[in-house]
Amino acid sequence: MRSNVGIATALLLLGGIGYGSLFAANKVIADAGFPVLAYLFWQALLGGLILLALQSLRGRRPGLSPRALGHYVASASFGMLIPTGVLSLVADKIPASVLTLTMTLVPSLTYVLAFVLRVESFRWLSIAAILLGLGGVLLIVLPDGGLPDASAAIWILPALLAPVSAAANNLIVATLRPPDSGSLALGAAVLLGGAVVVLPVAAVTGNLVVFWDTPAGLTGVLWAGVSQAVGFFCLYEVIRRAGPVFFSQISYVIVACGIGWGFALFAERPSAWVWAAVALMTFGLGLANASLTRAPSIAKNG
Repeated sequence: MRSNVGIATALLLLGGIGYGSLFAANKVIADAGFPVLAYLFWQALLGGLILLALQSLRGRRPGLSPRALGHYVASASFGMLIPTGVLSLVADKIPASVLTLTMTLVPSLTYVLAFVLRVESFRWLSIAAILLGLGGVLLIVLPDGGLPDASAAIWILPALLAPVSAAANNLIVATLRPPDSGSLALGAAVLLGGAVVVLPVAAVTGNLVVFWDTPAGLTGVLWAGVSQAVGFFCLYEVIRRAGPVFFSQISYVIVACGIGWGFALFAERPSAWVWAAVALMTFGLGLANASLTRAPSIAKNG
């Protein structure tokens, strides 16, 4: 049991570093003007092929039952395409370190959706966590010094679609996960399903361009593809080994890594208001985890 938790902890850190770095990859792509639809397609295809190759070495393939196919498409849409697409669209409007903070809202938003769907009961700690998370968002949006450019505040609202979508994926993982499916197979199928979903849209709109023609496109897509492969494998494997409550702690790692990547790569210096938001959202995240520890149930994503 102790060994199992140790492996889960290592995978949690690995997944958090991968997911946290996506905010930086999104900014590289956005600054280069690379089409978002092409970015989504290539990273999903690359990430899926990486996991499929690893799965093939084990001589097993993803399941193709109706339930499995439904899970692949739904989880790809809500767990990867929508949040990554939204965050890519606003990546050149809001600092990567600030965008990372939106993911601290995922545990609380998961609870809200679960409560509305009557999967969860009412809990005061979860409500307090939601209010603290919203307070953190307001600390970024309202003060004059919360963002480097005050006009960027309007982009926070569409950015919040990312944690809402990720929270919806938590319910999908909890209720539609195919039984007896390995983590490599699930991750591969979900990412390849995402590539299949976005391919016709990108082709019809003329956005299906190659990524290897420019250094930024090559760097961003390869970075995002590997990050998605690592992140989706860790998502399924950590939940399998240690449960959804343990996995919810990935949000701490994502926020820390996202701010670190923004500082290291783009010289982003968060304002005092942003640091106050970090403190408020982290405290709210702690309350959300405490609430789940007392009443564990559905799966959570960071």
